[in-house]
Amino acid sequence: EQPGAWRARGFDALLEDFPTLIRESQEGVERVTRIVADLRGFTGVDGAGWEEADMAELIRRVASMVLPMLRERAELVLDIGVLPPLHCHRAQFGRALYNLLRNAAQAMTERGEVRLRAAEAGGAMRIEVADNGCGIAPEHLGRIFEPFYTTRDVGQGTGLGLTAARDIVEAHGGRIEVESEPGKGTVVAIILPVAGNGQGRREADRHVPL
Repeated sequence: EQPGAWRARGFDALLEDFPTLIRESQEGVERVTRIVADLRGFTGVDGAGWEEADMAELIRRVASMVLPMLRERAELVLDIGVLPPLHCHRAQFGRALYNLLRNAAQAMTERGEVRLRAAEAGGAMRIEVADNGCGIAPEHLGRIFEPFYTTRDVGQGTGLGLTAARDIVEAHGGRIEVESEPGKGTVVAIILPVAGNGQGRREADRHVPL
């Protein structure tokens, strides 16, 4: 056909939009890839990989992994008490804790502090991630564990990080509690039963800024 026929049918405008359409398609593929990776995490705690773990060491390792992403936004402070060993799926539990620390980092609109506390008392282990970031509005707080629910811009999150963390913690017989105040920060706590998980104890560094 003649060039004029293409213009009459609007094909020239479509061709001009091709670079944008291709870029948006690539971004969509990347988002789907991240979603699939997160979905795979939901089923990982049912297979092999459960073992007795030194929880203080595991927590410090996860903190070291998230530090490169976090250090530009906040100071990470560890407050790890005397912890018993725990029978857990090390990789998946580490993933849950990593997700909570990553969320805390992303909540920082200006430089602040993320404090990672861990202690055992009364037959339960409490691992707490506290930040002084933007906080969560009350209307969003009740929905943060819903799959694909996110308040971030499109492409900035899958809305599965907290859902995956909750499912992993529940597979370990525990629960997650969240307290938040807009403009002041958020505290997310993992509570795990430790009865029957061994009598060993390990001293860990306290109040160690990273």
